[in-house]
Amino acid sequence: MGQNSSNSDGLMSTRHTLDVSTGEEWVQVTIEGAGGTVRIELPGRVHLVDWVDLEAGGYSLLVNGWSYDVTVREVDGSYHVSVNGKLFQVALRNPKEFRGRTLHTDEAAGPRSVAAPMPGKVVRLLVQKGDTVEEGQGVAVVEAMKMQNELRAPRAGTVKSVEVAENQAVNAGESLLVIE
Repeated sequence: MGQNSSNSDGLMSTRHTLDVSTGEEWVQVTIEGAGGTVRIELPGRVHLVDWVDLEAGGYSLLVNGWSYDVTVREVDGSYHVSVNGKLFQVALRNPKEFRGRTLHTDEAAGPRSVAAPMPGKVVRLLVQKGDTVEEGQGVAVVEAMKMQNELRAPRAGTVKSVEVAENQAVNAGESLLVIE
């Protein structure tokens, strides 16, 4: 699920990368930290979050100087998250847990785009138009914030198109290639 590493203070830090959805679109979110402070990477932005666990499922968060009261309840495999009284239904999945599994028919059908999770630069393309790929196979490497991230195929199929070139700057959400 996550991995442990030491931060600059020598304290243990945990890093989790999850796919998160509040509707039809899945985005990759990375959470890293120790104690009551975490760093959250979302497509196109990074937040340092101070948090306090108030009670089972209740949290107080301080994000960029703004205070949020958050409650989280698991309901039928998804989460009901209330942020300052506004309710969101959130689904989570760990990409590593889903590699090699068959998706539901409606998710697997049709072309699927591989998009940049945040602004950066395409360092390396690992596939070309016409290549056959397996679900979870690396297809491109994007550098953002001095970190290289290997993007993986969301499904098995054939690379229909490659829409970027190596060393090209890309925006968050920009399609890099399409697999059908």
